[in-house]
Amino acid sequence: IDLSYICGASLITTLHIITVAHCVTRRRSTTPLRPQNLVVYLGKYYLKRFSTVGTQDRAVVDITPHFKYDPATYSNDIAILKLETAVDVTDYVRPVCLWTDSIELNSIINKQGSVVGWGFDEMGKVTETLMQTKMPVVSYETCIFSFPEFFSRFTSHYTYCAGFRNGTSVCNGDSGGGMVFPKQTAGGEVWQLRGLVSISVALQNQFKCDTSHYV
Repeated sequence: IDLSYICGASLITTLHIITVAHCVTRRRSTTPLRPQNLVVYLGKYYLKRFSTVGTQDRAVVDITPHFKYDPATYSNDIAILKLETAVDVTDYVRPVCLWTDSIELNSIINKQGSVVGWGFDEMGKVTETLMQTKMPVVSYETCIFSFPEFFSRFTSHYTYCAGFRNGTSVCNGDSGGGMVFPKQTAGGEVWQLRGLVSISVALQNQFKCDTSHYV
């Protein structure tokens, strides 16, 4: 059976991962894919190598898209996957913290969050090693005014935009990956999940992202 890489995701419990709904539903539909057709890899760094140190794989037993997910507008583009067996928490595999701070967008505007993925590089190819970038969050107004025809259709108070508009961005293949922010706690620094990579502007007549726009 041929495996093909679809999307990124974040571990939120030893039995659950969170990703975007459009990665785990049928095209232009709210119908989930068959769980038995998916496999989740955790702790993976090299996309095409197997049996590397720290990697775990798990079967999926349940897919739950958000009950208000709209495939036409990508609103509520979020889903939870339940794994067949719990993962082992190690130096390579551990859950991310859920967001506990203010949910007001103003609290993170201009702050830089980190995103990782194997999405397209500047040459339009899927990368072999996991890539990371930091991108600043921008306001709704900044986002919409940058490209009204696109962002007025897809932004809402359940989404936010981020990016530099200078070529440093997430791209095809990065969908589902989490944007995380560091937080200092009594026990040390933790990473909190504040958003998922959902959609970006495509280059005209191409199935490839336009990195001169926000995401």
